Amino acid sequence: MEKNEQTYVGNQKLRHPLQIFHPIFFMLCISFAGCASLQGSIFMEDPLTAEEHNNLGVIYEGEGKDDLAIREYKRAVNSDGTLITPLVNLGNVYFKKGEYTKAEKYYQKALKKDKTNLQAANNLASLYIETGGDYQQGLDQMLLATGGLDTIPPYALDTMGVLHLKLGDKAGAEKFFIEACSKLKNNDSLREEIRSHLWQLGINKRCE
Repeated sequence: MEKNEQTYVGNQKLRHPLQIFHPIFFMLCISFAGCASLQGSIFMEDPLTAEEHNNLGVIYEGEGKDDLAIREYKRAVNSDGTLITPLVNLGNVYFKKGEYTKAEKYYQKALKKDKTNLQAANNLASLYIETGGDYQQGLDQMLLATGGLDTIPPYALDTMGVLHLKLGDKAGAEKFFIEACSKLKNNDSLREEIRSHLWQLGINKRCE
């Protein structure tokens, strides 16, 4: 049931916002007359791409500045409606803030664009588990997202196991938990979580 965290677009990390404009630019600006009008014309255009807005949002969120992160994720979405990552990131930050209705809305928007997006499906399912929501819908979304995968990540298997457990299917839950155990590597928190789920089923099994 482990929830995925915020991700960068294209694995390209953005420098801190104060580093975006090179200091030389400002030195030149000061040295020329009419700088104010020049500056006004330049800053009318957004200097950042949609991907950069998303990545800046990740930086802000990492600094605990959730409101600024939300602003940047929304700018990314508005700048490029094809991007899915900022939608998932918006869902994540609202989930963290306890604003579950908004979180669900953005996960659903992401899945509407790509029903196989595992991050959105897993986090939406985790939200339903957290809030007592629609477990069957969560499971259906997870099955769609994992249907084409050769290997399902342990965290997703654990989430599906919990959904089966919530739906009263103990045999199905056990199957997913055991498979998740067999695929675990270096993730102690998830290992303990799966082990606790197995304990709920009366199974004393270590996840090595």
